[in-house]
Amino acid sequence: MGYRERAGSTTGCQRRAILLLVALWSIPAAHAETYRWVDERGRVHYSDTKPPQVTEQAVLDKQGRVLRKLPRQGTVPETGADERVRARDLAREREDRALLSTYVHEGEIDLARDRALAQEKAKQDSLRAMLEQTHARLARINAEFAGHEKAGRRIPDALREARSQAEQEVVRLNDMLGRSAAAMVQTEARYQAYRLRFRELKGLAAEPPSNTEFAPAVGNVRP
Repeated sequence: MGYRERAGSTTGCQRRAILLLVALWSIPAAHAETYRWVDERGRVHYSDTKPPQVTEQAVLDKQGRVLRKLPRQGTVPETGADERVRARDLAREREDRALLSTYVHEGEIDLARDRALAQEKAKQDSLRAMLEQTHARLARINAEFAGHEKAGRRIPDALREARSQAEQEVVRLNDMLGRSAAAMVQTEARYQAYRLRFRELKGLAAEPPSNTEFAPAVGNVRP
């Protein structure tokens, strides 16, 4: 009786040990990963160890799908701030190339500035003429208003509408004149910045030859 109990006990221990081993074998390695990488010659490799410094790296799942891509060893991924700085630098490089390809010397920058200012000044002259005409029309409408009021007559709806439109036109033209004046200030500042940057890129290039073609007065330049 005692012998049978000991034998049964031993068999039970063996059975539990076998079940434990089977359970352990069935559990996949938690950190086992498959890597796909491309060497410097463009050959694709697959490995369960982390690849060396290569041109391209990726971690795959059991179905061969890319879980994530890895940066090259020894490099640090660019942060958002780094990307913004690089984008700003690239934009500045493009602006510099455009500046140097557009203008040969500083005099051409001055000429472009004067033409832009002359165009804005011509626009202001036109707006002032329109504003003067609108004020005159509004004065006539107001006089007609006063005549109706003095005679005790009803003011026609068309006259009221005409006065409202004239008043709105005065406001609109004054607003356009204000924006045009601001545009002239911005134009001056923009071309001054162009000139300073041009001289910087050229290493403080010499002044252009004295030629009235490149330094006209604003009032004498055709739009």
